[in-house]
Amino acid sequence: MSASASSAWTTALGSAAQADGASATAIGAQSHATGRRSIALGITASSTGDQAVAIGYGALADRDFTVSVGSTTQQRQITNMAAGTNDTDAVNVGQMNAGLSTTNASIAATNSALSTTNASLSTTNATLSTTNTTLAATNASLSTANTQITALNGDMAAAKTGISTNTSDITKLGDKLSELSSGTIGLVQQAGADNDITVGADTNGNAVNFSGKTSARKLTGVAAGDVSTASNEAVNGSQLYGVSDSVAKAIGGDSVTNANGSISAPIFKVGDGSGGTKIVNSVGDAVTNLDGRTTINEGDIKKLADDIGSGTLGLVQQANPGDDITVGANTDGNAVNFSSKTSARKLTGVAAGDVSTASNEAVNGSQLYGVSDSIAKAIGGDSVVNADGSISAPVFKVGDGSGGTKIVNSVGDAVTNLDGRVTNNEGDIKKLADDIGSGTLGLVQQAKPGDDITVGSNTDGNAVNFSSKTGARKLTGVAAGDVSVGSTEAINGAQLHGISESVASAIGGSSIVNPDGSISAPTFTVGDGSGGTRIVNSVGDAVTNLDGRVTNNEGDIKKLASDIGSGTLGLVQQANPGDDITVGASTDGNAVNFTSKTGTRKLTGIAAGDVSAASNEAVNGAQLHGVSESVAAAIGGSSIVNPDGSISAPSFKVGDGSGGTKIVNSVGDVVTNLDGRMTTNEGGLKKLSEQLESGELGLVQQNSAGTITVGATAGGTSVNFAGSSGARVLSGVANGVDDDDVVTVSQLRATGLIDYTGKEVGAVTYDSGLNFDTVTFAGTFGTKLQRVAAGEISATSMDAVNGSQLFDLQEQFAKQYGDLSGQLGDLSSRFGDLSDRLGDLEANPGTGGPGTGDGSTVVGEGAVASGENSSAIGDSALASGENASAVGQGAVASGNNGSAIGQGSVASGENGSALGQGAVASGENGTALGQGSAASGANGTAVGQGAVASGENSTSLGQGASATGSGSVAIGQGSVATEANTVSFGDGTAEGNRRLVNIADGINASDAATKGQLDRAMESVDARFNDTNRAINDVAKNAYAGIAAAMAMPNMTPSQPGKTVVAVGAANFKSGSAIAAGATYRSRNGNWLVNGATSITSVGDVGVRAQVGYEF
Repeated sequence: MSASASSAWTTALGSAAQADGASATAIGAQSHATGRRSIALGITASSTGDQAVAIGYGALADRDFTVSVGSTTQQRQITNMAAGTNDTDAVNVGQMNAGLSTTNASIAATNSALSTTNASLSTTNATLSTTNTTLAATNASLSTANTQITALNGDMAAAKTGISTNTSDITKLGDKLSELSSGTIGLVQQAGADNDITVGADTNGNAVNFSGKTSARKLTGVAAGDVSTASNEAVNGSQLYGVSDSVAKAIGGDSVTNANGSISAPIFKVGDGSGGTKIVNSVGDAVTNLDGRTTINEGDIKKLADDIGSGTLGLVQQANPGDDITVGANTDGNAVNFSSKTSARKLTGVAAGDVSTASNEAVNGSQLYGVSDSIAKAIGGDSVVNADGSISAPVFKVGDGSGGTKIVNSVGDAVTNLDGRVTNNEGDIKKLADDIGSGTLGLVQQAKPGDDITVGSNTDGNAVNFSSKTGARKLTGVAAGDVSVGSTEAINGAQLHGISESVASAIGGSSIVNPDGSISAPTFTVGDGSGGTRIVNSVGDAVTNLDGRVTNNEGDIKKLASDIGSGTLGLVQQANPGDDITVGASTDGNAVNFTSKTGTRKLTGIAAGDVSAASNEAVNGAQLHGVSESVAAAIGGSSIVNPDGSISAPSFKVGDGSGGTKIVNSVGDVVTNLDGRMTTNEGGLKKLSEQLESGELGLVQQNSAGTITVGATAGGTSVNFAGSSGARVLSGVANGVDDDDVVTVSQLRATGLIDYTGKEVGAVTYDSGLNFDTVTFAGTFGTKLQRVAAGEISATSMDAVNGSQLFDLQEQFAKQYGDLSGQLGDLSSRFGDLSDRLGDLEANPGTGGPGTGDGSTVVGEGAVASGENSSAIGDSALASGENASAVGQGAVASGNNGSAIGQGSVASGENGSALGQGAVASGENGTALGQGSAASGANGTAVGQGAVASGENSTSLGQGASATGSGSVAIGQGSVATEANTVSFGDGTAEGNRRLVNIADGINASDAATKGQLDRAMESVDARFNDTNRAINDVAKNAYAGIAAAMAMPNMTPSQPGKTVVAVGAANFKSGSAIAAGATYRSRNGNWLVNGATSITSVGDVGVRAQVGYEF
């Protein structure tokens, strides 16, 4: 493959060599020079950085202004390199050794100084031995004090640890509770104050399971969901109740909605066809019965009309004038319905009925008003009786828990308010006493195991959204909710199935519940109006059928209805349409008896009567239910209206006085409980105040001995003194003595690791680990290592090289590169001449012509081109390899893709290139450039007269340069590279070695270091040794002064008992001196000696001594 020089001022030489960067040079097979003004020298060498130089087989120079002799996977040594002299020269191992020798000498001098110091200290130790013996007694006396101090320090450390841990835990807990309380974390979240609450909106899953550990739970507080074909919103119990109630009302037959939401079977009392009655429990059975009886009725209507007209038949009768009027006295049935065709009617003229547990008499409005008025007065809070008989909500002004007041409108709310505030007081007292907070937060809460779980009970928002990021979810584990008019509880599938089943049962006609909850069409057999039967499949069709047939009956009973409707017949009459209906208006009697032969009846269809002190109108159940409901609401405590109208006992959860709760079931019990606990709280607050004032309570306490403890009885491993504005200074701390004592800033300054401002002093240390094999300099842009001596450059050297060494190397390379550029220019000129000559040959081929190989060309006498597509130009030139070119007398290109240019040149290796007289490229992919150059190693490159590249992947650059080692590079005239993977700039002699100059400071681990870097590193080492020497000198000065202080302290004995000697002293030891003063006292009995002395040294240290002795 041909070389490619694609940019201006570029040179590419070698098979597939590419010089793409401006002014770039690529020499060697498959070499690439893409950086501007870069050089790639060697097989597969690559220079991608601007002005970068890659030297040697596979070398990579990918950074700007760098020289690389290897790659990240293969590095070479630089051998035969002279010692650097300037800061930018490379250093060799010899220079490094010299620098280390100086360092070692400094270390030896330091060691000698230390030895002298140690000898002096030995003398000092001997001198101090006597002093230590004298101080032994004093140390024994101080032992107890040290023990107590150690114990106190231990307590303080434990307290600090506990406070720090508690503070950290509380802070973290507060953060998490704040996030949980705000609804910003967890599966249940609320983005904003008025936004919907979402459950698992960002997670997968097709259901939300509310089951507890024992069973399913009710889901309460569910707003009415949308009811449509596209709705996926939950419906509540009141919605289901409404559906069930409407179905039940549509069915009739006293069908009602059961507590579980299902519809009770209807009770239709129909004729049995023989004059009696029977009960049927479905619309289908009723339709069948009516169908048969309607046929019979058609013959009986005439007789019925006659019986009513004779006065012997009717539900409302009066046996004799003055007797009570009876309604259906001889019939059964549980209710009398006064409803009109448009609405319920008022029942007026009702006397006050008996009010007792056994009474079944109707009560009038005045009686109900009296009951409501007494209840309103008992409740208080300005509660009054409304016009409809209900009781208005009371108004109680209670505390809001934060120093203000608020209005509540039920006894239950008032009790809940008082109980909550009392409970808060108890919690606050317990927290003050124990300093432990309690309680739970979040949108989903459960006060304690077994209690109901609430969702967003303390937040707004109109919906709970259970949708996931992929769609709606099932809501499982839902217990059966309450089904009533006021219910807000969710219903489950079982309840809905039960309702559907009850509806299907009520409809009859073999109607069943389908798997999707819908109800199948019924099948009714009805008369066809002509004596036969037919099948209909809906209640509507059955009703239509019956309606048509009943229409026929209506004509027959029209006359009878006219007679009854005219008001001329019976005790129950209506004078004109729209007038009140009267019962026995023209007769006497003091009561209307609705009792049947089996018992009392319900009186239904009664409009709401007037509720006032003068009212004699009947009240209906809704009015009584409203009164009872308003009473229950006023009482609170989950008090509700029972089905019989009575009010259930309330249930108030109040504190039991010992941290727990209990249930009471009357307002009186609540008042008693609160009164007792308030009394207990008053005593507890008083005791707590006394304990806080005396220091007996809290994390920080002080006992009777004056010792202050911090968290002495609490856990935790740290004490955090930080405030809201940041960390605090802990002052008044004595110097630490034991390993676990706190140290002061003065102690840290004494170590030399911080300066007088408290700032850390920079120090270079080994990296972590026990091998001491790396040192990492800090800083984002690296650290210069200055005053580094030239390191030894050899195969075994581990010395750093300096900038001057690299500068010399670069200078030599520049010189060789300049020589090479001149040779390349000359070669380019010769190629131009050759091109001209080839043009002449093309114009005047002479004896040239096709060769023997396919597509080959020969020019010259005896030239042979036997290889396919080969060219042989010149006398006796031979091109036997495929695609080979031999140019010059006797030139031989026998390797495939080989090029031999020059007299006697040989390119026998595959892809080889030999340029120059006698040049030989015998190695595969070899390149030989220059007279007599030889590239015999595979992938070898030899550039220069007589240059040799015999090692595999080797490169030689320069006249007579020799690269015999595998992967080696020889640069410069006469340079020799015999070792594998090395770069040589000389011949191994003092005169023949070269410096590598103008080298930038190394950055990566495999970069060459400059002499400047080495000098700076040595300066740092010298500075560290100087610091060490100063520290040693300081230690010696302090030791000498300490010895002088011990010597100067007077120890004179009084001559007689009861006498005191006061003395001063001065002493000097080597360079240390001290002055001292002391006093000695002998007791009057002569047995005790007490001595104390103090001294100050020449370095400013002060010493104190105390002695006590007993003579016997």
